Amino acid sequence: MSGTKGNFSRIIKTPDNHIRPKWDLHGFRERQTSKGAKSQVMDLNLTPFIDLFSVLVLFLIMNYSATGEVFFISKNLKLPASEHSHPLDSKPLITITSEAVLFDAQEVGANTVHIEEQDQQNMPRLRQALQQAKIFQQNLRPNQEFKGEVNIQADESISIVYIKRVMNTLISEGWAGINFATTLYEPPSETETENNL
Repeated sequence: MSGTKGNFSRIIKTPDNHIRPKWDLHGFRERQTSKGAKSQVMDLNLTPFIDLFSVLVLFLIMNYSATGEVFFISKNLKLPASEHSHPLDSKPLITITSEAVLFDAQEVGANTVHIEEQDQQNMPRLRQALQQAKIFQQNLRPNQEFKGEVNIQADESISIVYIKRVMNTLISEGWAGINFATTLYEPPSETETENNL
């Protein structure tokens, strides 16, 4: 036996340039070193991709929240705090800031410096957006009664006059199910109260 060393029954071979691993890609080294025509068909092992896909699906399922964020809260908007609240359902959203009124992120009115009493009903673009949303919901669910539910998020420092103007417009257009977005009130901790004294 040429190339063997030792007295044992097991044959020990002198290694070549590279030691071939037990699990090698079939024909990979031959394709790399052969000078002839190369095969265009390559095998692809899908097991790692299936494992990666399984991990990704599990990650998405673990991070999915059925009661997650229903709407986006702007950075410059501070919601009022509430001790007793419940999660809001996904409904059309009206945002009231000191500058404007938005219906589903589209500007439908401006908040002027001073609102006259007779101007409280005058929000034509909001009325038009509400009418279009009502028609859309009635066409989407023709067998169900229109509930007219809407979520309002308003800055806590906004004047009640602006909120009243929007609510009057909502009620006159048949949107009486009004929900206000709030944050959960957290009482100050004992260390904060001691520091304030």
